[in-house]
Amino acid sequence: MMQNPITIVHLSSSLGGGGAEQMVFQLAKQSNPIIKTIVISISELNTLEDKFINENIEVHFLNITSFRNFTLLQGIKELNNILKDYQKPIFHCHQFHGGLLGMLYNLRYKSVPITYTMHTNKVTSKRRRWLLFFTKSFREKDIIFSKNSKRWYLKNSIIIPNGADFKEFDSDRKRYYNCLNPFVFLFLGRLSTPKNPLSLVTFANQLKRDNINNFIIHVVGDGLMRGELEELISKYQLENHIKLFGFAKNIKDFISKAHCLILPSSWEGMPVVIIEAAASNLPIIATPVGSIPDFLNESNSVICDLNSFPKEMKSVMENYEEAKEKAQILHEEIKSVFNIDSVYLKHLKVYQSIL
Repeated sequence: MMQNPITIVHLSSSLGGGGAEQMVFQLAKQSNPIIKTIVISISELNTLEDKFINENIEVHFLNITSFRNFTLLQGIKELNNILKDYQKPIFHCHQFHGGLLGMLYNLRYKSVPITYTMHTNKVTSKRRRWLLFFTKSFREKDIIFSKNSKRWYLKNSIIIPNGADFKEFDSDRKRYYNCLNPFVFLFLGRLSTPKNPLSLVTFANQLKRDNINNFIIHVVGDGLMRGELEELISKYQLENHIKLFGFAKNIKDFISKAHCLILPSSWEGMPVVIIEAAASNLPIIATPVGSIPDFLNESNSVICDLNSFPKEMKSVMENYEEAKEKAQILHEEIKSVFNIDSVYLKHLKVYQSIL
């Protein structure tokens, strides 16, 4: 452990409920008398502040509404006011705007070492890819989730997967399924294009066409596509098969009640929800995108394209004991590598190396 106190400043796009913000929370919880942690949200979006406060984590909001108006200058000034009494802080910048703000602070005020986590394997904007490439010199290390995450616009990449606190999840819970009660599929994530939530309607319709009606999909999350999803559910009269719960601060109850997690994502980084499901021995069906294929395979889960999702959902329902055996294999494979204690120690080595 370090002999001299250091300050880790997590710059996050928001304190919303996404996987990136959940990962910031898990890392920030490791704060101690030697390692002080400050979490700074760029925007005012806030659903997780009370979780940070309950862990005695210092949190600030810069309330930047756009990187093209006066709130940006105000936000950078406020960031400097927060950090002015710290001699050697380290920035851990998360997502594109976190990295951009860290760079702008270094240009405007003083040089602070930056480590950067993009939290996705796919940057759709060509402008953002080139900006990340031309600003490599501002970053000491870029954290990626797996070999599949390596990109030409990242610098000195080091592989550190996301993590979860395995102690928070009940791995001993016995999961049962019988035809007397609905089979519960769980979709957990932001209702946005990368997560592909509208595909749930397609899956439900296909299962019904195959005369499978004893199922329900619990949708936990919120986002811009919620209205469109609600309209499709109503259009196809799927209210008994797809239930929207909105954002939930505590997802453990949903994981506990589910029979299978489904991730029909179009693109991903390393979804924290996969680790949380694995910690709970919950079977998983996912698309082979992002870093997912580096950790999931046919022996520990179900990996398939979108067209095969309904068939695989049906198969899991009909062969649930086999699905649970796969979940147990995944749990044993990743519990030491993806536990937050192990993941944090790897981050700590990065912080030490760039101080």
